[in-house]
Amino acid sequence: MRYAIYVPSFGSSLGDPSVLVSLAVAAEEAGWDGFFLWDHVVVPGEPVVADVWVTLGAVAARTSRLRLGPLVTSLGRRRPWKVALEASTLQRLSGGRLVLGVGAGVPQDYSPFGERASRAGAMSEGVELLRALLSGAEVEHRGALFEVSGVRFAPVEVPIWVGGNWPRSAPFRAAEHAAGVVPATFGPDGLVVLSPEDAARLKADFVASGGSAEGDVVLWGGGVLPEEVKEFEDAGVTWMLTDGGARELDELRAFVAAGPVGSGV
Repeated sequence: MRYAIYVPSFGSSLGDPSVLVSLAVAAEEAGWDGFFLWDHVVVPGEPVVADVWVTLGAVAARTSRLRLGPLVTSLGRRRPWKVALEASTLQRLSGGRLVLGVGAGVPQDYSPFGERASRAGAMSEGVELLRALLSGAEVEHRGALFEVSGVRFAPVEVPIWVGGNWPRSAPFRAAEHAAGVVPATFGPDGLVVLSPEDAARLKADFVASGGSAEGDVVLWGGGVLPEEVKEFEDAGVTWMLTDGGARELDELRAFVAAGPVGSGV
């Protein structure tokens, strides 16, 4: 099992990129395995938002071991070719530590700008196009949503985790192109910790959607006790994300500094 800090990039404290970079540095020093950020352009009622890609570039420059990435980026909103360039750059800057989380996105990132994008379709077609752009081959693509002609980027390997709400009746989109799955399950108070039994069913859904049986299963793990971890490992979970339930910055700093063992995650 690997453990990562997972926090938003907006608000009076976490919307400050220097704060996020300092948290990532502290996480590496404390023994965490990863540092991942939410990715939004617009947050209703919150004007202070840090751009995830700019912030992660600074994180990559200040750390040497942490895996890092956005969870999740919408390929309809940011466009696959722009994400490919950003991901390629960040992967080279970080020395291969980027994991790219992708998802359909949320309406609030489209509607304020007059866009009515096919969010699910953009994810499905976008992941295929993104993989092609990162392959090093010259890309000719004529799809329902995107067109690319005569473009060649340098080949860069970037693992992709696909997101999506779970449980779901439809297959995980783009699972066949993914190195893992990072689902979101919500309750009245926000993200919900799945049981090991649910985690096993989720992995089965990912594999049935075309994902690899060896792929990562990345769960929100806030509140999981150390003695419960083995059950999640047996269910196929490879990563747990958490913010420790912190509500204030000082509380979050203390949680990060305690490390994944000292924090009880």
